[in-house]
Formats: sequence, structure tokens, C-alpha cells
Amino acid sequence: MKKNTITNLIIGSEGFIGKSFCEYLINQGEEVIRFDIKIDKKDDGRKFIFDFTNIDRIYFLAWDVGGAKYLYKEDAQLQQLNWNMELLTNIMPQLQKCKKPFLFISSQLAEETDTVYGVTKRLGEIWTKILEGTYIRQWNVYGPLESITERSHVISDFVVQALKTKEIKIMTTGEEKRQFIHIDDVCRAWHMALQQKIKGTHDVTSFEWIKIIDIANMIAKTTGATVIPGEIIGSTPITPIKGKIIGWSPEVSLEDGLEKMINELKEKI
Repeated sequence: MKKNTITNLIIGSEGFIGKSFCEYLINQGEEVIRFDIKIDKKDDGRKFIFDFTNIDRIYFLAWDVGGAKYLYKEDAQLQQLNWNMELLTNIMPQLQKCKKPFLFISSQLAEETDTVYGVTKRLGEIWTKILEGTYIRQWNVYGPLESITERSHVISDFVVQALKTKEIKIMTTGEEKRQFIHIDDVCRAWHMALQQKIKGTHDVTSFEWIKIIDIANMIAKTTGATVIPGEIIGSTPITPIKGKIIGWSPEVSLEDGLEKMINELKEKI
């Protein structure tokens, strides 16, 4: 008897986006099998031999990643290179053999050639294309709240600072620009991309540039915090948009997304 429910394997299920994505799939009525080294040390994508027999779709999210503080940290480059290359060389040949539909999560930074993160993501894209899989380029995601660490992301850092210290300290002058996309929109995009088995390069982003200091000021206006810019001049990676997923567009405005984060943290403190 043919089953009616789609079974998804999420490799990297406990990450920054993975947790929310698992819940999204469950809410869509699909089954989720979680796989992450954070659940069990044996669930290490660099070494694990998978059994894809009863799996319908595979989402390859696992990566050594974090916010800009970590991605550009000089003494973290070799760690990122080793970890991510081991993930690719173990998982990709297994995906080739099983021939199941899979989605590799890349990044807009795959256009960069001077960072380990960008180069390894680009390699993942090329490998996925050869295997006739699906990949998307994910831009800066916000929505999940995080404790402030070297791996945490800028918007969460700002919200946490604003509510806990009444100050938002920016590492730079804040004049650099980024594109941000809410986690809810990201989950819809990933699901749609693999449903459609899209080919080629597609971006998941808001398609709108905004200065980092403007985001800090938006959060400060709502929370009553003071914005304290730094002296370092940040850079704006003007990455070209390569493609948009047909039928998908962002639905959560930055204002609404920030308000949701602020209210969520207020309930916790």
C-alpha cells in the first residue's frame, strides 16, 4: 500500500533555521525525521551512513555556520573548511547513490571567493547541480531568538541587547547594507523549492536593502533603547539576484517580524 504522508529527512534539524523548518513541515501534515549532532554525537553528518529507504525528501541544512562575527573570524576559517568539506564528501556521494529528491541550502555568499564559507557553499551548489538536485541561495534570516555568542545573528543580538540592557551596540558604523528575510517566509520557500524541484540558482530574500543602523533604530524606537554605533566601517556585499522561486514572495514585513521578536522576548524576561 502506498503511503499518503511525505517523509522528510532533515540533516541539520537543530540549527538556527532547522528547528523552525521541522515545525513548519509538521504543520503541513508531513513527517519529519530529525538528524543532528546536537541530538546525538553519532548523528554526525561527516561520518554517518544514511538509510534513505523510507525517505521521500532530503533537506541538507547541516553546516558549520553562524552570523558575520563567526563567518569572517580569521581563526575559524580552517575549522569551517575542514568541517564543511567533510560534510560534502560524506553526504553528497550517498545522495548520488540514493537518487532521492534533495535540497541543498546555499548562500548569497557563494558569490564570494575570499571566504571559506562562500567557497564551500559554491562547491555544494556545483555538486548539487551535477546530481540534479535542488539548491537555493539563502540570504540573511531573522526571527529565531538566540543568546548572544560569536555565532549569533545581528538582529537577534540587537533585540536581546535592547530589552536586557536598553542599549544597542553596533560593531560597525552601521552604514553597511543587508537584505533580511523572516524565518516564516524562508520555511515556505524551502518547501516550495523542493516541491517544484527547481533547477538553477534561486535567491530567498526580501529583495530589499537596508542599513544595519536603520534596523537598530527601528528596534530602539519600539523598545526605548539607545543606539551606540561603532567606529569600524562595514562592507556591503552587493550580490546579484540570480533568480526567484515561481509562486513565492515574502509576506512578513521587517516591521512585523521585528515586533514579533520583541514581543516573544518580552514574554520570556
